[in-house]
Amino acid sequence: MEHAMQLNRLLGYFNQWPPAVARQRPTLNFSDHGTFALYGELRLCSVFQPIMQCRGGRLQPVAHEALLRVTDKAGQPLAVDRFFAQASCPEEFVYLDRLSRVVHALNFAAQAEAGDLLFLNVHGQHLLSIANGRHGSTFETLLGYCGLQAQQVVLEIVESEIADLQLLDAAIHSYKHKGFRIAIDDFGAGHSNFDRLWQLTPDLVKLDRSLLTQSTLNERARTVFPKLIDIIHDLGGQVVCEGIETEAQHQLAWHSGADLLQGFHYARPAATLHHAGLELCAA
Repeated sequence: MEHAMQLNRLLGYFNQWPPAVARQRPTLNFSDHGTFALYGELRLCSVFQPIMQCRGGRLQPVAHEALLRVTDKAGQPLAVDRFFAQASCPEEFVYLDRLSRVVHALNFAAQAEAGDLLFLNVHGQHLLSIANGRHGSTFETLLGYCGLQAQQVVLEIVESEIADLQLLDAAIHSYKHKGFRIAIDDFGAGHSNFDRLWQLTPDLVKLDRSLLTQSTLNERARTVFPKLIDIIHDLGGQVVCEGIETEAQHQLAWHSGADLLQGFHYARPAATLHHAGLELCAA
């Protein structure tokens, strides 16, 4: 009964869009393996990668990043970038982005434990397509239909994708006003800079994996890496090191002061949430 009400409310939202924007009418389907959406001949599913924090000498998952998986009617994977590239206009891009995040929210809500956080990616094109002051309003309502609150969600934004700093600042302010937390993703790649962090005041900063890779290979970079984390802490943000694949990278990130850790070294993305702790905090 509850699932049926969720479906009716969510599909009511997606089906009200004009055909010029939503060229396909989606369906949301519940299965033993979770919720998936069908959009034309494409199937949209969720996988989750845990984000770890050291507590009492153990690494415990405290959050999960949702990642989209798209397959065609033959079951062959379609790259996420190619999926979004099919949008015929900015409005359809927003439509597909919201549909994907609703699938993630439903799957997360069905498995989450108390205190778990959900990290969701927000594409730069989505931010550019929403009027100032309205960012997060619709998605907050959709989250409610999924059984979640804004306070349970961290929105990941790649700030280097947005040249308009005023628009980006307004979007972040609007999201935070509604209770969402904000993470700047891939910091250190592209045109990322500390001036923007100072102005945007995100809750978290996810360091681009290239910074950690270079720091494990280059002594000079290894010396600078913990200082970079200290600066972000001084600006009021927590630091997430992602892309950790080896014990050496884990040790470097942990001893450099990273607050949260993510990567294949701990767990690969999976349809089910990862709740088991790990003994990986040794010096």
